[in-house]
Amino acid sequence: MDDESSRSGRDRTLNRRSALKMAGLAGITGIAGCTGGGSSGGSTDTEESSDSGGSDEPLTVGALYALSGSTEVIGRPMMNSTELAVQQINDAGGIDGREIELVKADTASDPQTGIEKSRQLINRDGCSVVFGAYTSAMRNAITEIYVGNEVPLFYPTLYEGGVCREIEGAEGFSGEINVPQESLEWVFFNGAVPKQQIQPYLPWLMEEYDVSSFYLIGSDYVWPHTTNAVVDDFVQENGGEIVAEDYVPLGFTDWGSKLSDIQSSDADAVYFTTVGTSMVEMLNQAGSVGLVDEMVWAGNIMSEQEARGAGDAADGVLTSAPYFTSLESEANDTYISSYEEAYGTDTTPNFVAEAAYWGPLMLRDALVEYAPGATSGSEVKSALENPISLDAPQGTVEMDPGTHHATLQSRVGEFDAESGTFEVLNEFGQIEPSGITVAEGCLDV
Repeated sequence: MDDESSRSGRDRTLNRRSALKMAGLAGITGIAGCTGGGSSGGSTDTEESSDSGGSDEPLTVGALYALSGSTEVIGRPMMNSTELAVQQINDAGGIDGREIELVKADTASDPQTGIEKSRQLINRDGCSVVFGAYTSAMRNAITEIYVGNEVPLFYPTLYEGGVCREIEGAEGFSGEINVPQESLEWVFFNGAVPKQQIQPYLPWLMEEYDVSSFYLIGSDYVWPHTTNAVVDDFVQENGGEIVAEDYVPLGFTDWGSKLSDIQSSDADAVYFTTVGTSMVEMLNQAGSVGLVDEMVWAGNIMSEQEARGAGDAADGVLTSAPYFTSLESEANDTYISSYEEAYGTDTTPNFVAEAAYWGPLMLRDALVEYAPGATSGSEVKSALENPISLDAPQGTVEMDPGTHHATLQSRVGEFDAESGTFEVLNEFGQIEPSGITVAEGCLDV
């Protein structure tokens, strides 16, 4: 939902209670986040301030996602999923009786807006933990706000890594990726890094589909550039080649000339790192000229949300992810059914939304075990810097204290337009984050 009035946000949350309560009571208990908040719990936006309170007062947790702009297509189910988890926890009694006040903010898919909203969440609303951001450009823009205020940021999106380690840039990208230790101390990553997606995926893809040459196309910001640097390495290590590498601005939709370049490249496969509406339009227009049928199309960013937006054009397109909605498990059944009951089917859960869902549940477990009365960002961070394991919809996940990254599941799926889901073609199992772009034990905790 949009960043609307706190009253309407709370009313909608209360209307959802009956839909969420059964799933919440089934096995979700407790969470803690930020100081302050209203006495009623539920959801508000950043227009309403929160007063500080003791540990018996409701806790305020921030949620910062794109509810408008070029990445709204993926930001909205992420916001829904974080709200869903918090509401289920509240309906099951909160944490030792403390309810959660969820403050929602819209980045508008704009890093500068993300900075402004982050300041409001921390300084006006008193948050001591925030879940949010989608693109690496957004995360990089807002991180210093959380570092400077010593407030943890829970980042649920796949990203390039580069933690305590430099990686060389790909063609056309001169920068280095190296997340400073002081920044890493306040960010917790529960999305996938290249070791968990690209390393097992590319050799499988090249062998299974007899692919030896790739055309790389991505949106023009840090994640696609650095992901393609890793893709380039693995393609060459496995005897393949990159025939071309190109980038388009965020929100780019006029794909005519770019598709002509792809078609004339003679590449076996297109590996895409485009995001949001750009990806949907790329596939729609490629499908309309028959290009999706002519070549293998693969990536590690497309979810059910974008694939359904592209419809028949995305049929047969491959992606690597920790989670797909088609997985069969009790935890996933609970997530899917409660999401659809609360939000309908206009948006759909997906692998970044799933991470946005279990992030609050992992925080809940950490606080229940290590700091049930936490009210400050530093107390929340200390609680999270312990070994934590959770049965998430994707399967077992764990937070590694030494890197602030999660051990996740790894899978390959092929989109089936008729069902609107991915068929899981291969499972690589649980993969730790350390290696490639995440240095083992790089934090002294």
